[in-house]
Amino acid sequence: MAFSMTNAVRTLLLTAAMATGALAALPGHADEIHDQRALSGLETGKGIFDIGIGNPDTIARILEVVEETMDGMEAQGVTPDLIVAFRGPSTRFLAADEDLIPFEHQVTAERIAERIRRLADRGVRIEACHIALRGVGVGPEQLLEPITPVANTFNSLIGYQAKGYALIPIL
Repeated sequence: MAFSMTNAVRTLLLTAAMATGALAALPGHADEIHDQRALSGLETGKGIFDIGIGNPDTIARILEVVEETMDGMEAQGVTPDLIVAFRGPSTRFLAADEDLIPFEHQVTAERIAERIRRLADRGVRIEACHIALRGVGVGPEQLLEPITPVANTFNSLIGYQAKGYALIPIL
C-alpha cells in the first residue's frame, strides 16, 4: 500500500507540474491583460456612467474606476469620450458648500469633489439631475465646479444612448 501511495503522490506532483506549465503557456498573464477584442477597430470609446447610489465611499471609488477606464482606453489606443451623470441620492454629495453635506460625509465628499475636478480636467463631462438636486436641497448654483445641471438625467441617458454612448449603470 505504501508503494501505491508513493506512486499516487508522484502522479499528483507530475500532474500539478504539467498543469502549472500549461497555465504558464496560456495568454492572459497580468502583463498581457487587455481589452483589445472589445476595443479593436475603435478610435473613440463613448460611455455614460449613470451614478444613482447614495453611498459616498462607493461613489468615490467609482470615480476612481472611471479614471482607470480612461487610462485603459488610452493605453490601448482608444480616445475616451466619457460622461458621468449623477442622479438620485448621489447628488447629495455634489454641493460646493460643505454645510449642505451631512457632517459624517464631508471628508468623503471632498474626495468626490477632487475626483470630479480631475476627471473634468481630462475632458469628462459631469452632469447632475436637477430633479434629484431639488430632492436633496441643492440648487444648481450651489454645485461644485465643473458640474453641469441638466433638467432630467433620464432624458440625458436616453439622448446619449441614442448617440452611441454605452450605458454603465451604477445603482
